[in-house]
Amino acid sequence: MEHTAKGCLENLYGKQLIVYGTGNAGKVVIPYLRRNPNIDLRGVTNSRIVEKDEGTYLETGLPLRSLSEWFARLPKATILIAVFNGADVVYQKCSEIGFHNIIFASAELVKAAMTAAGDITEQQLMCGLDALCLANEIHDTHVAAFSQFKGCHRGLDVAVVGCGPTLNYYSQIPQTPHIGTNSCFLKEDLELDYYFLLHYDPEWCAELRSRDFEKFFLVNRNDNSNDKFPEYVVEENNARRFFQAPLTSRIQKNIEYHPLMGFCSVVFPAIQFALYTRPKRIFLIGCDCSMNGHFEGRPQGRFEADTSLMLWIEGYEKLKTFARRYYPDTELVSVNPVGLKGVFNDVYTKSYLDAHPEIDRRECEILDPVE
Repeated sequence: MEHTAKGCLENLYGKQLIVYGTGNAGKVVIPYLRRNPNIDLRGVTNSRIVEKDEGTYLETGLPLRSLSEWFARLPKATILIAVFNGADVVYQKCSEIGFHNIIFASAELVKAAMTAAGDITEQQLMCGLDALCLANEIHDTHVAAFSQFKGCHRGLDVAVVGCGPTLNYYSQIPQTPHIGTNSCFLKEDLELDYYFLLHYDPEWCAELRSRDFEKFFLVNRNDNSNDKFPEYVVEENNARRFFQAPLTSRIQKNIEYHPLMGFCSVVFPAIQFALYTRPKRIFLIGCDCSMNGHFEGRPQGRFEADTSLMLWIEGYEKLKTFARRYYPDTELVSVNPVGLKGVFNDVYTKSYLDAHPEIDRRECEILDPVE
């Protein structure tokens, strides 16, 4: 790990760096680079900064300035994009301003920064009055959101639905509670019982108002983020709230006291909630863990392809260990696995096998929705 971290840092030496991004990625990457005396880190920017100078970023002391102001001051600087979503849009903005040196924070850099920041983050979370208030807020919020569902599906089957392309080959298993995520609720022949959402999407939220299932929206604690659910949106959807842990924090069993797991995907909180309901089996639908886009045709961004996939795979492996330790009586089943092949118990739908003749049916377990 130290060798990998050293290599990704050496690629940044000799450059005048400006980091674009103050969200989850920026919060770990910026302090990490700031502590390295060989890194010439000049400052920080994001999409919300419109003034020439808006103070400093967190405890790093680095100046926060608009993208245009940075170009006026340092036109030959290198922009390091450290965001998890919308990296392609950010790249275009930087190019339009006039920057020619634009790079993406590598998966190795993000991983090294998270590893270095892990212990510090945990200590800070547990220290002081702010941590005490946060702990109480998490507990109160999660009791209200989750307590009535504890063990509610004991001995039954539950499905967790992601948005991978394999969702198009799935026919709904009848009389099975379905926990949806992101845009999957737009699939016409899919009926949900629960729904998890991390990011505020105005169009999705407007459509969700007419949908009758239990909704869980993330509490975004990032003060510099414009990705927060307005209160009226929460109220219109009668949504419950939940907290998510830092990216690679330990997975906690008692979700009434602790945030749900991170790892850069809304699927993980949904699966952890599913385990909390104590089912016999959890079917993972559309959880492709691949870079093949989404079921409705949306592609992934290039930063996601570089970083998120690595974190997703690590997250699923940790989830597998967690489930075996605390919920050995619950079977996790991947339906039409792609990147998850061999991680959990694999089954395939007939329509998926028809579309993929290269897969040997004789070696596959077929999912029969009726059975």
